[in-house]
Amino acid sequence: MNRSKIIKSKQQVILEAAQKRFAVYGIEKTTMQDIADDLNMVKGSIYYYYPDKESLFKAVIETEQSEFLKVIERDIEMLKEPREALRKYVLNRLSYFKKLVNLSRMRAESYNEYRPMIKESMVNFREKEKNVVQKIFDREYNSGKYKFIDTSESATLFLDLLKGLRSAILDEKKFLSIEEDEYKKLTEKALAFADIFVNGLLIKQQK
Repeated sequence: MNRSKIIKSKQQVILEAAQKRFAVYGIEKTTMQDIADDLNMVKGSIYYYYPDKESLFKAVIETEQSEFLKVIERDIEMLKEPREALRKYVLNRLSYFKKLVNLSRMRAESYNEYRPMIKESMVNFREKEKNVVQKIFDREYNSGKYKFIDTSESATLFLDLLKGLRSAILDEKKFLSIEEDEYKKLTEKALAFADIFVNGLLIKQQK
């Protein structure tokens, strides 16, 4: 195995261990020593690949983002009807949102401290998300069944409104986490929103 493959393999092992540790204890209560202990490694070995806990957390988030996009692009490709495709997107996106929030498990007041380190990743992810949703709308642009001022603007609006629903559930929380009953209510609201959004795009056919 050449050097680049060895490095990639080591990084993957560390990422998986960090992912498990963050999921149980969150970023605030996890230390690099904890992750090293889980792997029976010297802490310095982890620093060779990741200079600090924040860069490791960022790498975990980017891995989660990549996996989410891979799954959702595959799923919506099989669903040609916009309503079904958007509902599938909503379900997968909320599942990812729940996982990401519970992965951090941080105090609400600490969010602004950690936000800058993942800002670029979130901006890039948002653009890729928009492309996924826009692709759904683009498929229907010439069908004559739906009305779009602009498929890019429609995708942006859809994501903004969906984000508003997600954000509302975290308001007033001391810790950023989502309970099962909150997740269930959020899912119901988000699916209803997706249906309303699609209905608003439908062109009523003349009888």
